Amino acid sequence: MTRSSLVDQVILILIDDVRSSHLFDLIGKGKLPNIAQIAESGVSSQNCITSFPSITFPCYSNVIIGSYSGYFPKEGSGIPMYHWVGRSDPPVEGKRFPIIRNAGKGSHLLKLNNDLGSNCQTIFEQAGDGNFLSSLNLINRGSILIPPQEYTSASILKGVENVFKDPKTIFSENNVPKVTVAYVPKTDDLMHHKGFDHPEYITELIKCDKYIGNLIETLKNTGYYESTAIGIISDHGNYKAENMYDIEPFFEENGLVQYQPRKGTGDFDVTMGSVGFFNFRGKTWFHHPTFDELTEFVASGSGNKKMNLFETLWKIPGVQLMYYRDDNNTSDKGVIYLEHRDEKTGKMLKDRIEYEGHGIKQKSKYIPNEKDFYKYSEHEESARFLDNKSHTIDEWLRVTNQIDFPMIVDQIPRYFKNPRSCDIMTSTLGKYGFGYEHGETKAYYPYSHDIGLKKSMTVPFIIGGSPNIPKLELLYCKTTDMVPTLLNLIGEKPHYSVVGRSVFDYS
Repeated sequence: MTRSSLVDQVILILIDDVRSSHLFDLIGKGKLPNIAQIAESGVSSQNCITSFPSITFPCYSNVIIGSYSGYFPKEGSGIPMYHWVGRSDPPVEGKRFPIIRNAGKGSHLLKLNNDLGSNCQTIFEQAGDGNFLSSLNLINRGSILIPPQEYTSASILKGVENVFKDPKTIFSENNVPKVTVAYVPKTDDLMHHKGFDHPEYITELIKCDKYIGNLIETLKNTGYYESTAIGIISDHGNYKAENMYDIEPFFEENGLVQYQPRKGTGDFDVTMGSVGFFNFRGKTWFHHPTFDELTEFVASGSGNKKMNLFETLWKIPGVQLMYYRDDNNTSDKGVIYLEHRDEKTGKMLKDRIEYEGHGIKQKSKYIPNEKDFYKYSEHEESARFLDNKSHTIDEWLRVTNQIDFPMIVDQIPRYFKNPRSCDIMTSTLGKYGFGYEHGETKAYYPYSHDIGLKKSMTVPFIIGGSPNIPKLELLYCKTTDMVPTLLNLIGEKPHYSVVGRSVFDYS
């Protein structure tokens, strides 16, 4: 242990799709005694705000790098979403047509580490010299990946145990890993198919706690417990859509044809849970369409009839809001528009989110129209920020962490700056779910996690284990704070791209 470090090694366990209130409720009921022990002995927050869109990728990848999506040729991660169209700025010479990335496919998952780009680093790449281990951790650049014998929570966490028992089975030097990341996906699968209130989902969390207890016992038996920090976090929360709707006929009726990347044909590509991420053909498929092109769009199946895509998408059942970028935006400065309707009059309103700067230095402001869609004006802290001034991510976090749309004024520009982001984003805020991906309906279950409401944006944040870790209960933090906090504990400094900060700075 160096003079500037509190521990020698850290283990980060990312349990997919766990809303903070659900986990801490189970802790309160005595169902998760081992996680409770870690939380009570070290750092914990029941109010950790994740990235938006609150979807596995980018939320999970952002945890591992401590940063966010952005204009990735210059800053941040190149992963804006679970699904994206591979546009670039400027267009890449020599490529026929942009790809569609679908992280749900195994072959696409293998490309995630390259998709991150070179302007951000994983926790392994930031942690100096040492051995680095991933147990089913897909964002594993800079580490050795051990696939589990079975894709179960038990096998994933057992894999970590075994390396601490006998590190030379993986590493040539007989040293335990300095940084370990274990990713547990089973909870996400159960949440989507069964629900966050289903006994099988709750049982899986209880199983995770049991296997974490086994890991703690192994660390104690091998003499590593007092020099090891254990972090526990999730990528996003969740919700249940009020209604499910078959959206396929809507696109057919409007003559919109699915984009085919091998041929370069088609009009649009979209993935839709409750949030819809719409990509449309511009001058070419490498180019994002301009506002005028979106208002005078000619779909392949429309018989050369022009349509206003904004008006068309407002006809989708349950749409509450719509985001899109200004034509003149740059990576350094720009405007994102937030369209919404007055609930009483039906009048269309347009708010503005303005941004400037990059990475940790980015600032943004929210300028409502006649009515404040986020309802920040109804809360004392956030109302002060309707001041036509730009504010940092941590300032937005401080005043919005307790309410719906936490930190979103910072998050929306980071998403839309990415060349791989969509052209128009819609949201029903959970009133309707669609389960639609790249030309067909894929899912009919109402449980999801893509919206910006607090229940989908709040996850647990826990770091404990070693008695050297200060005891601290945080009123709030953000998921990108995990990496700089763990690096702080092992005496390493974060990469310049990191937007999070050590939680010890909050106190």
